[in-house]
Amino acid sequence: MKIQRNRLTPVLALVAVLALLAAGCGKSSKSSSTTTAAADQSTTTAGSASSTTAAGAATGLDKVSGTLHGQGSSFQDTFEQKTASDFAAAVKSAGGNVTVLYTKTGSSDGKKVLADQSVDFAGSDSAIKPAEQTAFGTRKILYFPVVGGPISLAYKLQGVPKLRLSADTISKIFQAQITSWDDAAIKADNPGVTLPATKIAVVHRSDGSGTTSNFTKYLTAAAPTSWKLGNGEKVNWPASTQGAEKSSGVISVVKQTEGAIAYADLADAAKENLDVASVKNSSGTYIAPTPDAASAALAAATVKADLTYNPINAKAADAYPITSPTWILVDAKQKSAAKAAAIKAYLNFVLTTGQAQAKSLYYSALPKALADKAITQIDQITAG
Repeated sequence: MKIQRNRLTPVLALVAVLALLAAGCGKSSKSSSTTTAAADQSTTTAGSASSTTAAGAATGLDKVSGTLHGQGSSFQDTFEQKTASDFAAAVKSAGGNVTVLYTKTGSSDGKKVLADQSVDFAGSDSAIKPAEQTAFGTRKILYFPVVGGPISLAYKLQGVPKLRLSADTISKIFQAQITSWDDAAIKADNPGVTLPATKIAVVHRSDGSGTTSNFTKYLTAAAPTSWKLGNGEKVNWPASTQGAEKSSGVISVVKQTEGAIAYADLADAAKENLDVASVKNSSGTYIAPTPDAASAALAAATVKADLTYNPINAKAADAYPITSPTWILVDAKQKSAAKAAAIKAYLNFVLTTGQAQAKSLYYSALPKALADKAITQIDQITAG
């Protein structure tokens, strides 16, 4: 199945450009890995300037200022870039002044730089492991769910626009036990489909990745007898497979390689217009990786007191089985009142206004009950 990108995106972009020109704004720049949510951005996505200013003042956005640095998960990067930009615009319209920077370096690195206090918040698709906890000392770290989303199996195979894969087949492909696309196991998942004898090129993340952790957790749960590589942010992949950094890196390799397959967030696969496989879920149904199917998985997950949860291989008939959670991790105790106020305002924006953007960016908004719990938890952030 090929994911169709939102056809409204070019139109919305044109409207935004015209608005910027009319307001006499200066030049802006943006890289694929880091977005500066510039405080001089003067446009908003909805409503008049006066009503936006009044609403912003009512929520305290007129009083926040400073710069927030975030780093980590490449899975949530597309969402972070959009919400960072929108948040800065809302703050500016209200009379405040905030810049948000987010750099995708992988979940493992995000937790590391938060531990050494190089950033204000970390993006991570996996919780802090016991071995990582020592670096945080006695600091209290809060987990704020951001969005959920499908970890897609993106592939490039001429003449096969639709593909279905079961957990056992996926495990054998990524362990290099199945090496050609016309293998009997793949044929069994795809009756009536003509599959070529093309060699399979497996691509995986080479950096410490929450996406790898969640993908291998899925295989551990759904294919316990066939999956032998365990789970974690890094695993020992077969020598015949190819590694690449970040979700965008593996997608780039797939795009250039006939017969390739990789696990990656749906947003990056959609950007490159790649085909993605439907995956057999715990109910025995092959489900395409869509925001709605990921939402079904999120709704079926049990949420712990610290707001961590696991939607992988969820017991729901319409759930996509490789659905990933992702969090913003922050210190409960901030160095200054200004920093605490800025972080609290950003988190509130992500958990309210930002949720409305999730589906158009190929993510799933949080269930309302989970978002409400996360919003309540914001009050635990203090200065001192």
